[in-house]
Amino acid sequence: MDEKDKKILAELLINSRIPLIALAKKVGVSREVATYRLQRLVKEGIITHFHAIINYKSINFRRYGAFLQLKNISPEKEREFFDYLTKHEFVTYAGPAVGRWSITFDIIAQNREHLELIIGDIIDRFSDKLENHIVMQNASEQEFYPAKVLGHSGKSSLGLPFKINSIKLDEEDKKILRLLSENSRSEYKELAEQLNLSANAIKYRIKNLEKLGVIEGYTISLDIHKLGYEFYNIQIKLSSQDSRNLNSMKQFLRQSKKVIYFYHYLGNENWDFDTGVIVKNSLDLRDLILELRNTGVQLKIHDIYSISEVIKPDVAPTGVFDIK
Repeated sequence: MDEKDKKILAELLINSRIPLIALAKKVGVSREVATYRLQRLVKEGIITHFHAIINYKSINFRRYGAFLQLKNISPEKEREFFDYLTKHEFVTYAGPAVGRWSITFDIIAQNREHLELIIGDIIDRFSDKLENHIVMQNASEQEFYPAKVLGHSGKSSLGLPFKINSIKLDEEDKKILRLLSENSRSEYKELAEQLNLSANAIKYRIKNLEKLGVIEGYTISLDIHKLGYEFYNIQIKLSSQDSRNLNSMKQFLRQSKKVIYFYHYLGNENWDFDTGVIVKNSLDLRDLILELRNTGVQLKIHDIYSISEVIKPDVAPTGVFDIK
Protein backbone atom coordinates (compact mmCIF):
# COMPACT_ATOMS: atom_id res chain seq x y z
CA MET A 1 0.00 0.00 0.00
CA ASP A 2 1.49 3.36 -1.05
CA GLU A 3 0.78 6.99 -0.10
CA LYS A 4 -2.03 7.28 -2.66
CA ASP A 5 -3.83 4.37 -1.02
CA LYS A 6 -3.34 5.95 2.41
CA LYS A 7 -4.83 9.22 1.16
CA ILE A 8 -7.84 7.35 -0.21
CA LEU A 9 -8.37 5.63 3.15
CA ALA A 10 -7.96 8.91 5.06
CA GLU A 11 -10.56 10.66 2.90
CA LEU A 12 -12.99 7.77 3.27
CA LEU A 13 -12.55 7.73 7.04
CA ILE A 14 -13.62 11.38 7.02
CA ASN A 15 -16.47 10.89 4.53
CA SER A 16 -17.15 7.52 2.93
CA ARG A 17 -19.85 9.05 0.69
CA ILE A 18 -17.38 11.32 -1.05
CA PRO A 19 -18.03 11.18 -4.83
CA LEU A 20 -15.37 9.41 -6.89
CA ILE A 21 -14.53 12.57 -8.84
CA ALA A 22 -13.91 14.50 -5.61
CA LEU A 23 -11.94 11.60 -4.14
CA ALA A 24 -9.74 11.37 -7.23
CA LYS A 25 -9.08 15.12 -7.14
CA LYS A 26 -8.06 15.07 -3.47
CA VAL A 27 -5.73 12.13 -4.02
CA GLY A 28 -4.29 13.49 -7.26
CA VAL A 29 -5.26 10.66 -9.61
CA SER A 30 -7.78 10.10 -12.39
CA ARG A 31 -11.27 8.83 -11.64
CA GLU A 32 -10.39 5.50 -13.25
CA VAL A 33 -7.31 5.08 -11.04
CA ALA A 34 -9.27 6.08 -7.93
CA THR A 35 -11.92 3.48 -8.81
CA TYR A 36 -9.33 0.77 -9.35
CA ARG A 37 -7.50 1.54 -6.10
CA LEU A 38 -10.71 1.68 -4.11
CA GLN A 39 -11.92 -1.64 -5.49
CA ARG A 40 -8.52 -3.20 -4.72
CA LEU A 41 -8.60 -1.98 -1.11
CA VAL A 42 -12.01 -3.65 -0.72
CA LYS A 43 -10.95 -6.84 -2.49
CA GLU A 44 -7.84 -7.17 -0.29
CA GLY A 45 -10.02 -6.81 2.81
CA ILE A 46 -8.37 -3.61 4.05
CA ILE A 47 -11.70 -1.80 3.83
CA THR A 48 -14.28 -4.09 5.42
CA HIS A 49 -17.34 -1.83 5.48
CA PHE A 50 -18.73 1.54 4.33
CA HIS A 51 -21.31 2.85 6.78
CA ALA A 52 -23.20 5.80 8.17
CA ILE A 53 -22.47 7.02 11.70
CA ILE A 54 -25.79 6.99 13.54
CA ASN A 55 -26.42 9.16 16.59
CA TYR A 56 -28.23 6.61 18.75
CA LYS A 57 -29.32 9.13 21.37
CA SER A 58 -31.29 11.06 18.76
CA ILE A 59 -33.46 8.00 18.10
CA ASN A 60 -33.90 7.02 21.77
CA PHE A 61 -31.14 4.42 22.08
CA ARG A 62 -28.07 4.21 24.30
CA ARG A 63 -24.74 2.46 23.88
CA TYR A 64 -23.31 0.09 26.51
CA GLY A 65 -19.99 -1.72 26.58
CA ALA A 66 -19.94 -5.42 27.55
CA PHE A 67 -16.95 -7.50 28.69
CA LEU A 68 -17.35 -11.28 29.02
CA GLN A 69 -15.06 -13.92 30.47
CA LEU A 70 -15.74 -17.45 29.21
CA LYS A 71 -14.85 -20.74 30.87
CA ASN A 72 -14.47 -24.40 29.84
CA ILE A 73 -15.46 -23.62 26.29
CA SER A 74 -14.52 -25.67 23.24
CA PRO A 75 -13.55 -24.02 19.93
CA GLU A 76 -16.87 -25.19 18.47
CA LYS A 77 -18.94 -23.75 21.32
CA GLU A 78 -16.92 -20.53 21.20
CA ARG A 79 -17.63 -20.17 17.49
CA GLU A 80 -21.33 -20.77 18.20
CA PHE A 81 -21.24 -17.97 20.77
CA PHE A 82 -19.44 -15.62 18.38
CA ASP A 83 -21.93 -16.42 15.61
CA TYR A 84 -24.79 -15.64 17.99
CA LEU A 85 -23.32 -12.21 18.80
CA THR A 86 -22.56 -11.49 15.16
CA LYS A 87 -26.21 -12.08 14.24
CA HIS A 88 -27.65 -10.34 17.31
CA GLU A 89 -29.89 -7.45 16.30
CA PHE A 90 -28.67 -5.16 19.11
CA VAL A 91 -24.95 -6.00 19.21
CA THR A 92 -22.21 -4.06 17.40
CA TYR A 93 -18.42 -3.84 17.38
CA ALA A 94 -17.67 -7.32 18.70
CA GLY A 95 -14.27 -8.96 18.91
CA PRO A 96 -12.58 -11.83 20.77
CA ALA A 97 -9.96 -10.62 23.24
CA VAL A 98 -6.70 -12.03 24.56
CA GLY A 99 -6.30 -11.28 28.26
CA ARG A 100 -8.67 -11.23 31.21
CA TRP A 101 -11.71 -10.92 28.95
CA SER A 102 -12.64 -13.43 26.28
CA ILE A 103 -14.74 -11.09 24.16
CA THR A 104 -15.91 -7.50 24.19
CA PHE A 105 -18.84 -5.96 22.36
CA ASP A 106 -21.24 -3.04 22.47
CA ILE A 107 -24.98 -3.22 23.01
CA ILE A 108 -27.41 -0.66 21.59
CA ALA A 109 -30.47 -0.62 23.85
CA GLN A 110 -33.44 1.67 24.41
CA ASN A 111 -33.16 1.80 28.18
CA ARG A 112 -32.02 -0.11 31.26
CA GLU A 113 -34.92 -2.56 31.07
CA HIS A 114 -34.17 -3.34 27.42
CA LEU A 115 -30.48 -3.77 28.26
CA GLU A 116 -31.29 -6.23 31.04
CA LEU A 117 -33.43 -8.28 28.65
CA ILE A 118 -30.56 -8.50 26.15
CA ILE A 119 -27.99 -9.44 28.81
CA GLY A 120 -30.42 -11.88 30.41
CA ASP A 121 -30.94 -13.68 27.12
CA ILE A 122 -27.17 -13.99 26.57
CA ILE A 123 -26.67 -15.38 30.09
CA ASP A 124 -29.57 -17.82 29.74
CA ARG A 125 -28.22 -19.20 26.47
CA PHE A 126 -24.60 -19.58 27.60
CA SER A 127 -24.75 -19.59 31.41
CA ASP A 128 -22.60 -22.70 31.71
CA LYS A 129 -19.86 -21.04 29.69
CA LEU A 130 -19.80 -17.62 31.39
CA GLU A 131 -17.33 -16.98 34.19
CA ASN A 132 -17.83 -13.27 34.67
CA HIS A 133 -19.18 -10.19 32.88
CA ILE A 134 -19.31 -6.41 33.21
CA VAL A 135 -21.64 -4.00 31.40
CA MET A 136 -20.61 -0.35 31.26
CA GLN A 137 -22.98 2.60 31.14
CA ASN A 138 -22.54 5.36 28.57
CA ALA A 139 -19.23 7.13 28.80
CA SER A 140 -19.41 10.73 29.97
CA GLU A 141 -16.92 11.68 27.27
CA GLN A 142 -15.45 9.98 24.24
CA GLU A 143 -13.13 10.93 21.42
CA PHE A 144 -12.06 9.06 18.29
CA TYR A 145 -8.99 9.50 16.08
CA PRO A 146 -9.32 6.76 13.43
CA ALA A 147 -7.00 8.45 10.91
CA LYS A 148 -4.03 8.06 13.28
CA VAL A 149 -3.66 4.56 11.87
CA LEU A 150 -2.66 6.30 8.63
CA GLY A 151 -0.40 8.85 10.29
CA HIS A 152 -3.01 11.62 10.27
CA SER A 153 -4.06 13.58 13.34
CA GLY A 154 -7.38 15.22 14.05
CA LYS A 155 -10.47 14.30 16.01
CA SER A 156 -13.36 12.53 14.31
CA SER A 157 -17.03 13.22 14.96
CA LEU A 158 -17.50 9.46 15.20
CA GLY A 159 -19.57 8.72 18.28
CA LEU A 160 -19.21 12.16 19.81
CA PRO A 161 -22.07 13.35 22.03
CA PHE A 162 -24.67 15.31 20.11
CA LYS A 163 -27.02 17.36 22.27
CA ILE A 164 -30.33 16.96 20.57
CA ASN A 165 -33.95 16.22 21.31
CA SER A 166 -35.09 12.71 20.49
CA ILE A 167 -36.52 12.34 17.02
CA LYS A 168 -39.39 10.15 15.85
CA LEU A 169 -38.49 8.53 12.55
CA ASP A 170 -41.00 7.27 10.03
CA GLU A 171 -40.59 3.93 8.29
CA GLU A 172 -38.99 5.42 5.17
CA ASP A 173 -36.31 7.18 7.23
CA LYS A 174 -35.56 3.92 9.05
CA LYS A 175 -35.18 2.08 5.75
CA ILE A 176 -32.78 4.76 4.49
CA LEU A 177 -30.70 4.56 7.66
CA ARG A 178 -30.55 0.77 7.43
CA LEU A 179 -29.37 0.89 3.81
CA LEU A 180 -26.76 3.57 4.53
CA SER A 181 -25.53 1.47 7.46
CA GLU A 182 -25.13 -1.46 5.09
CA ASN A 183 -23.38 0.62 2.42
CA SER A 184 -22.87 4.34 2.83
CA ARG A 185 -21.64 4.67 -0.77
CA SER A 186 -25.06 3.76 -2.18
CA GLU A 187 -26.10 6.48 -4.60
CA TYR A 188 -29.47 8.24 -4.50
CA LYS A 189 -30.61 6.36 -7.60
CA GLU A 190 -29.77 2.98 -6.06
CA LEU A 191 -31.58 3.85 -2.83
CA ALA A 192 -34.58 5.13 -4.75
CA GLU A 193 -34.90 1.85 -6.66
CA GLN A 194 -34.89 -0.13 -3.42
CA LEU A 195 -37.36 2.10 -1.60
CA ASN A 196 -39.75 3.01 -4.41
CA LEU A 197 -39.13 6.72 -3.88
CA SER A 198 -37.69 9.32 -6.23
CA ALA A 199 -33.97 10.11 -6.06
CA ASN A 200 -34.82 13.69 -5.06
CA ALA A 201 -37.03 12.46 -2.22
CA ILE A 202 -34.19 10.24 -0.97
CA LYS A 203 -31.72 13.11 -1.19
CA TYR A 204 -34.05 15.41 0.77
CA ARG A 205 -34.59 12.83 3.50
CA ILE A 206 -30.86 12.13 3.87
CA LYS A 207 -30.04 15.84 4.06
CA ASN A 208 -32.75 16.27 6.69
CA LEU A 209 -31.39 13.34 8.76
CA GLU A 210 -27.94 14.95 8.59
CA LYS A 211 -29.34 18.36 9.57
CA LEU A 212 -31.20 16.87 12.54
CA GLY A 213 -28.03 15.10 13.70
CA VAL A 214 -29.40 11.58 13.29
CA ILE A 215 -26.63 10.92 10.77
CA GLU A 216 -23.37 12.29 12.19
CA GLY A 217 -21.30 11.38 9.17
CA TYR A 218 -20.03 8.53 7.03
CA THR A 219 -16.92 6.43 7.49
CA ILE A 220 -15.27 3.08 6.81
CA SER A 221 -14.16 0.13 8.90
CA LEU A 222 -10.57 -1.05 8.39
CA ASP A 223 -8.77 -4.31 9.08
CA ILE A 224 -5.81 -2.77 10.88
CA HIS A 225 -3.99 -6.10 11.01
CA LYS A 226 -3.60 -5.88 7.23
CA LEU A 227 -2.00 -2.48 7.76
CA GLY A 228 0.62 -4.09 10.01
CA TYR A 229 -0.86 -3.12 13.37
CA GLU A 230 -2.04 -4.88 16.51
CA PHE A 231 -4.95 -3.51 18.51
CA TYR A 232 -5.01 -3.27 22.32
CA ASN A 233 -7.28 -1.79 24.95
CA ILE A 234 -5.74 -0.21 28.05
CA GLN A 235 -8.01 0.43 31.04
CA ILE A 236 -6.64 3.19 33.25
CA LYS A 237 -7.58 4.19 36.80
CA LEU A 238 -6.54 7.64 38.01
CA SER A 239 -5.58 8.17 41.64
CA SER A 240 -7.50 11.43 41.52
CA GLN A 241 -10.07 12.87 39.11
CA ASP A 242 -9.03 16.46 39.79
CA SER A 243 -8.86 18.78 36.78
CA ARG A 244 -5.06 18.69 36.51
CA ASN A 245 -4.93 14.90 36.39
CA LEU A 246 -7.83 14.67 33.94
CA ASN A 247 -6.53 17.36 31.61
CA SER A 248 -3.02 15.90 31.57
CA MET A 249 -4.37 12.45 30.74
CA LYS A 250 -6.62 13.72 27.96
CA GLN A 251 -3.79 15.79 26.49
CA PHE A 252 -1.53 12.73 26.36
CA LEU A 253 -4.21 10.55 24.77
CA ARG A 254 -4.99 13.19 22.15
CA GLN A 255 -1.36 13.74 21.20
CA SER A 256 -0.18 10.13 21.22
CA LYS A 257 0.20 8.73 17.70
CA LYS A 258 -0.81 5.31 18.98
CA VAL A 259 -4.15 6.21 20.65
CA ILE A 260 -7.13 6.00 18.29
CA TYR A 261 -9.92 6.53 20.83
CA PHE A 262 -10.73 6.88 24.49
CA TYR A 263 -13.85 6.60 26.66
CA HIS A 264 -13.91 8.55 29.92
CA TYR A 265 -16.23 7.11 32.57
CA LEU A 266 -17.52 8.60 35.80
CA GLY A 267 -18.28 6.48 38.85
CA ASN A 268 -16.63 3.29 37.63
CA GLU A 269 -14.69 1.70 40.49
CA ASN A 270 -12.40 -0.27 38.19
CA TRP A 271 -11.23 2.20 35.54
CA ASP A 272 -11.73 5.80 34.44
CA PHE A 273 -10.42 5.56 30.87
CA ASP A 274 -10.91 2.78 28.35
CA THR A 275 -8.35 3.48 25.66
CA GLY A 276 -7.87 1.89 22.23
CA VAL A 277 -4.31 1.84 20.90
CA ILE A 278 -2.59 0.61 17.75
CA VAL A 279 0.99 -0.69 17.89
CA LYS A 280 3.35 -2.64 15.65
CA ASN A 281 4.19 -5.26 18.29
CA SER A 282 4.54 -5.89 22.02
CA LEU A 283 7.73 -3.81 22.23
CA ASP A 284 5.85 -0.89 20.70
CA LEU A 285 3.12 -1.41 23.32
CA ARG A 286 5.72 -1.41 26.10
CA ASP A 287 7.10 1.92 24.84
CA LEU A 288 3.58 3.39 24.97
CA ILE A 289 3.09 2.17 28.55
CA LEU A 290 6.40 3.75 29.56
CA GLU A 291 5.29 7.02 27.95
CA LEU A 292 1.99 6.76 29.81
CA ARG A 293 3.72 6.23 33.15
CA ASN A 294 6.00 9.18 32.42
CA THR A 295 3.19 11.72 31.98
CA GLY A 296 3.29 12.74 35.63
CA VAL A 297 -0.31 11.61 36.07
CA GLN A 298 -0.85 9.41 39.11
CA LEU A 299 -2.47 6.31 37.64
CA LYS A 300 -2.79 2.56 37.73
CA ILE A 301 -3.26 0.31 34.72
CA HIS A 302 -6.25 -1.84 35.57
CA ASP A 303 -6.03 -4.16 32.59
CA ILE A 304 -4.56 -4.59 29.10
CA TYR A 305 -6.03 -6.91 26.51
CA SER A 306 -5.67 -7.34 22.76
CA ILE A 307 -8.45 -7.67 20.21
CA SER A 308 -7.44 -10.51 17.92
CA GLU A 309 -10.07 -9.75 15.26
CA VAL A 310 -13.28 -7.82 14.72
CA ILE A 311 -16.10 -10.27 14.11
CA LYS A 312 -18.73 -7.53 13.82
CA PRO A 313 -17.84 -3.97 12.73
CA ASP A 314 -18.99 -0.80 14.45
CA VAL A 315 -22.13 -0.54 12.36
CA ALA A 316 -25.66 0.23 13.54
CA PRO A 317 -27.33 -3.12 14.35
CA THR A 318 -30.55 -3.95 12.56
CA GLY A 319 -32.69 -3.89 15.71
CA VAL A 320 -32.56 -0.11 16.04
CA PHE A 321 -34.48 0.20 12.76
CA ASP A 322 -37.09 -2.45 13.57
CA ILE A 323 -38.52 -1.21 16.88
CA LYS A 324 -41.72 0.73 16.38
